[in-house]
Amino acid sequence: MDEQTANSKILILGARGMLGTDLAPEFQGQAELFLLDKEELDVTNEQSLKLQIKKLLPTIIINATGYTDVAGAELNREPAFKLNSEAVKHLAEAAGAVEAKLVHFSTEYVFDGASEQGYDELARSNPLNVYGESKAAGEKFVIDYNQGYLVRTSWLYGHAPQRGKPRGLNFVDTVLKLVAEQSEVKVVNDQFGKPTYTRDLAKAVRQLIVGDYAPGIYHLVNEQPATWFDVAREVFRLKNISTPLVPIKSDKYNNGVKRPVRAVLINTKFPRLRPWSEALADYLNILTP
Repeated sequence: MDEQTANSKILILGARGMLGTDLAPEFQGQAELFLLDKEELDVTNEQSLKLQIKKLLPTIIINATGYTDVAGAELNREPAFKLNSEAVKHLAEAAGAVEAKLVHFSTEYVFDGASEQGYDELARSNPLNVYGESKAAGEKFVIDYNQGYLVRTSWLYGHAPQRGKPRGLNFVDTVLKLVAEQSEVKVVNDQFGKPTYTRDLAKAVRQLIVGDYAPGIYHLVNEQPATWFDVAREVFRLKNISTPLVPIKSDKYNNGVKRPVRAVLINTKFPRLRPWSEALADYLNILTP
């Protein structure tokens, strides 16, 4: 048992989401765990949120909730800001009242994607769309909190469904679904990011907490930049799929939403995670019957 978590009470919000599902096992048996999702606690209800935290008295709060529907946020600005910004403000206040560490997740979408070099932890945010704006607004409350850990990550995929997204499937599973349904698969080849496996992210978050790292901003991503097409091509290779895979430009598939072209997160403060291709192979091996 880790000394840092031996007497901890850890509250995971969004516990049945794609990331939350992988976070819980990392702390099982290491601390007293409270696993809550939207059915048990509406984090946008300030009174309920603060009462629950005051009642549970957690020493660590991990917030894996979020409005993640990028296209939907353009039409639903208020709900996006309510969950991604206002709720984070109240959560930071509640964490402060019980002197708890707060871990919160953000995204590469807080950047405009115009930098060829990518974005380290000190880069200034400049979001292109409502989703990015709402996440950038929420970040400030974590950064300003003296026990706040802001974890930016990107292009997440994992075994649990993506709650709150229309299709409910991550990109890898969507590609496999399209293979079964279509004679060819078209995938965007001009957006760059770092695909990140939620199990790897969850392990890194645990190390962030038990490793006695200072509060602040961390970029936790599987390494090496890739396009969505690169990821799909590796899925095809690993699964021996012969269906034609066609690269397309993002303007053919952007739903009218501006997206960062090259929002590559650079990790300078934490041991680097393994390459995305290794993580993807692990994920697909687990999926294989």
